[in-house]
Amino acid sequence: MMGTLRGMMVGALSFAVLGCSTDKVSAPRLAAPAVALGNLRVSPLNAIMAVGDTLTVTAAGTTLTGEPMTSFDSVLYVLQRVTDTLRVRVSKTGVVTALGSSGNSPVLLNVIAFKNGTARGDQAVIQITAAAIPNATLSIQPTGSDSARLAKQSSKTIRPVVADLTTGDRVSNPQFRYTYHDADSLKVGCYVPQFPTVGTIPSAQLQLTNCGTRVGLNAIRALQTGTVWVIATATVYGRPLRDSVLYTFTNPFSFSIAVSANNLSVRGGAATYGTIYIAPGGTITFQNFLPAQLVTSVDYTFDNPAAATSAGGDSGNVLGLHEYDESPRKFLTPGTYTYTSTLNGAVAPFAGVTLSGQIVVQ
Repeated sequence: MMGTLRGMMVGALSFAVLGCSTDKVSAPRLAAPAVALGNLRVSPLNAIMAVGDTLTVTAAGTTLTGEPMTSFDSVLYVLQRVTDTLRVRVSKTGVVTALGSSGNSPVLLNVIAFKNGTARGDQAVIQITAAAIPNATLSIQPTGSDSARLAKQSSKTIRPVVADLTTGDRVSNPQFRYTYHDADSLKVGCYVPQFPTVGTIPSAQLQLTNCGTRVGLNAIRALQTGTVWVIATATVYGRPLRDSVLYTFTNPFSFSIAVSANNLSVRGGAATYGTIYIAPGGTITFQNFLPAQLVTSVDYTFDNPAAATSAGGDSGNVLGLHEYDESPRKFLTPGTYTYTSTLNGAVAPFAGVTLSGQIVVQ
């Protein structure tokens, strides 16, 4: 057994192998999609343990054609960091024993399964406290001024609260992997484990994901507009807990449009920014970035000036914007609006240049 493991770990000394479920571990080879391992998911995905507790980490997968798969040729349990052997002991069947507190850095346990010549991996996130907190609950609900709205292409850290609400005792800095319904996978960034190379198996071969953007633990990122359930699950001191929040991903709440010089041409308008999408109530800041030596002011005019409301100052058209000045406008009403920027007082070839673009509020 140990000889097999040593062979598997040639060139991969950066992480520790704890065990495998059989003595035979084969290098990947081509397999038919119906029997090839496509995805792997560990359970529990997140866990909080007290020193002395034990927990069994299991794995289940699907084939490349989506059929369930629970039986594997072999399974490796691998700690991401060798130093975590001071915090946990892992048996060859995935039984985790908590030896010492993990502090603010969770233990990352990689689980790598082999089936019909294919290999996939997943990762459990385990936090260990000195003692258990009785009656602990789990919440990822927004509090205070926080909200369940997030602008497209922005990220957010959701800090889970694992606490006894009666005594106020809580787990310090829990770190979770969040999950989503399959239909929402392209709307939101997800956490993807980073595996070191295992023997002849490159790390990229261990993961198969349609995740558009990778994020860290406790983080989400909005990739498209719409609604997404953000789901937190964890085994906390032996009890399965779950919480979820329906997030609304919107267009951005702010944007900046500028007119600037690029050698002897002018940048701005649709050629630079395309169509600008913004959420209702969002603010666009209009700017003049032309250098002072051109002595050029810029007007931004709208096909519907009434739609450009005050954002703490003027409303309507933006007129006479001097060099490096800016003026914000808030757009409250959904719709499509055209803006035109006009250069005033400039010398050739900038004199009289106009640039147009569209703002879509939705």
